[in-house]
Amino acid sequence: MRQVHDWFLQRGLPLVLTRRVRSRALMARAAPAVAGVGALTAAVLLLAEWTGGDPQAVVLLRLAGITTVLAAAPFALEVLHRRSTTAARLGRRTTALAVMGIFVLVMPFAVSGLSAAALAEMPVFLTVTVVTIWLTYIGLGSIALWAFRFAWEQVGALGTLLSRALPLLMLTVVVYFTGELWQLSARVTRERLWQTIGFLAAVGLAFMVATIRDEVSALRQDRTRQSDPGALLAETPLARLAPGTPTPLSWPERVNVVAVMVVAQAIQVVLFTAGLFLFFIALGFVAVPPDVLVLWSGEQSCPVGVPPCDGTWFGVHVPVPQTVVHMSLFVAVLSGLYFTVSTSVDPLYRERFFEPLISDVAVSLAGRDTYLAMHREEPIR
Repeated sequence: MRQVHDWFLQRGLPLVLTRRVRSRALMARAAPAVAGVGALTAAVLLLAEWTGGDPQAVVLLRLAGITTVLAAAPFALEVLHRRSTTAARLGRRTTALAVMGIFVLVMPFAVSGLSAAALAEMPVFLTVTVVTIWLTYIGLGSIALWAFRFAWEQVGALGTLLSRALPLLMLTVVVYFTGELWQLSARVTRERLWQTIGFLAAVGLAFMVATIRDEVSALRQDRTRQSDPGALLAETPLARLAPGTPTPLSWPERVNVVAVMVVAQAIQVVLFTAGLFLFFIALGFVAVPPDVLVLWSGEQSCPVGVPPCDGTWFGVHVPVPQTVVHMSLFVAVLSGLYFTVSTSVDPLYRERFFEPLISDVAVSLAGRDTYLAMHREEPIR
């Protein structure tokens, strides 16, 4: 039964399992995510301090130490998880508690030093920890890991769509050299830019949810009649059990199924957008001379130095003008929104990405029907 539970978690369907199953070893399961958030935060602050112009050795050492400890914690937890001894389970629980203690009690002092600011930041770190534990309970990590693995396996579909979207990319390149957009990029604040990106991302997400919700409904109506559940579950821990009769999905299960498909597609959208962002960064750095950049953007002064102003990325100084960063980010996100719409209508992309995704989810739903049928016949412990 533990293999069955792990199978559902590995396939991103945690909400099929009972609350009691999802509560098992919750702290130990949430600890890697807490450690990852802490290590990423410390690493970004370390880079920001290092590139800030006047790095302090003590601060660098503190941030480097906390980054190393938290980055190593998930590997230690995985090693202990693979061992089934009582000592290993106790060590995993102790390590998980130590990770959360480091994140809540030590991390604020590593960031702000021995000051009142560190004490004021502790509730923030505690809130992040509690939210991470809750997200682990509802299975967000399981959904994200499965979606990332599937999206990475199907990354070749990106090249397919990119080759078919080349005419639009050429048009985007032309738009990239529009002076008015450069003036907007120079004057917009990073906060306003993120608000705009958030709005466009919300539009794209709403489109994906609406499209995939229809796909799930069609999947339950068509695939269950066309496919043999026994054949679908042939290579799974549920292979030796009698296939269950398809039953309507509960609303948490429907949200779970839609979420895994949305996250899988969203990861491909993010990869596509990130690739275009790097492309436009390189294009602006190579094709737009500094004097032309100043002319287009209308920059008059900078906090440090002369225009064009130096760029930053989450507080880390980068050797690219800030206007180029803003312009590239804005145009890449617009292209990513087009990519989101194209995925639902491009037949070749559906064949390369959507059909394997739907087939994979069909296996998960067949397993869900069998699991619930077994649960009705015999209580699962």
